[in-house]
Amino acid sequence: MAIQSRSLSYDDLQRLRETRDERLELIDGELFVTPSPTPLHQYVSGRLQYLFQQRVRELGFGLVFNAPLDVRLAKHTIVQPDLIIILPDRRPIVTGERVEGAPSLVVEILSPSTRTVDRTTKRDVYALYGVPEYWLVDTEARTVTLCSDPHDGRYRVERVTRDSAISEIIPGMTVDLTELFAPIPEA
Repeated sequence: MAIQSRSLSYDDLQRLRETRDERLELIDGELFVTPSPTPLHQYVSGRLQYLFQQRVRELGFGLVFNAPLDVRLAKHTIVQPDLIIILPDRRPIVTGERVEGAPSLVVEILSPSTRTVDRTTKRDVYALYGVPEYWLVDTEARTVTLCSDPHDGRYRVERVTRDSAISEIIPGMTVDLTELFAPIPEA
């Protein structure tokens, strides 16, 4: 939810973070506030982080980070994806303070309060700045939407899966969704 009228900078964002406890992000200079995640969100995030780490370790390359970690895509666009995967070709974007540029793959886990922003605003921002692959994990529907092949500010490929999520850019990275969501009780 955007809550201010002037374009904010990274310095403005840092000052706001000193006085507020919420997770704050900037998209085109607009401030977005993300409430604390639910236990279900954190469970799925932890499980996916483990699976991504396991696969990149098997391949012998890559870094996997979880939120909160700033990813500065542009001067006025600083986001904190739930998971951030950096493959070797993009390793130089990892600095001592944040990620400076488009990661190889980002994951957002939908929450009721972030659903619209993650499905539209963030998807468009990630495509615009050239994030090669974007996963939207919907714990309610028990699906993953995989977006890939960004071109002219849009993902050319977008597919929803209910069985297996297969990465386009990480060889052999497959997540069995039945297994991922199995321990989650029906709502």
